[in-house]
Amino acid sequence: MVYICCIPSSYNFLSADTIRPRCMDADPGFQRCDSGQLTLNKQLTYHLDNGRTVNITRYEQLHGRYTDYRPIYKASIPGSSSVTVYLYHANGSWRLGYDYSTSGFARVSDTALRPEFITAVWELHYSGVWHRKLDLKVRCSGTCRLQLL
Repeated sequence: MVYICCIPSSYNFLSADTIRPRCMDADPGFQRCDSGQLTLNKQLTYHLDNGRTVNITRYEQLHGRYTDYRPIYKASIPGSSSVTVYLYHANGSWRLGYDYSTSGFARVSDTALRPEFITAVWELHYSGVWHRKLDLKVRCSGTCRLQLL
């Protein structure tokens, strides 16, 4: 993103009739997801305490649930697993965790208001260390529409 700053040498007053709104970001990569369904472009495998593994890529929005003024998503887990995984925002980071507190096993430091707008690099916690995952992205899995203001 490029910011341009200028200091005007004179001021012109415009009437409301001459002001026209313009879309400042027509990038199709930044479309709002209206389906409430998200996917990760990579499958994450969760190793459970009972020795089972669960593969998750799809998340659904929990309507009416928010943290940091951002929606919370719950993983759609195949089968009848008792594990619950959430995608949520806490303390300046989007996270994946077993609850929507400040703990998590995946994180990305990004202030995006919705997860489909995340541009920073995700980190996954395993073997006691945080590992950067340059190729992990959140995508809409339902209908998208470009929102013009």
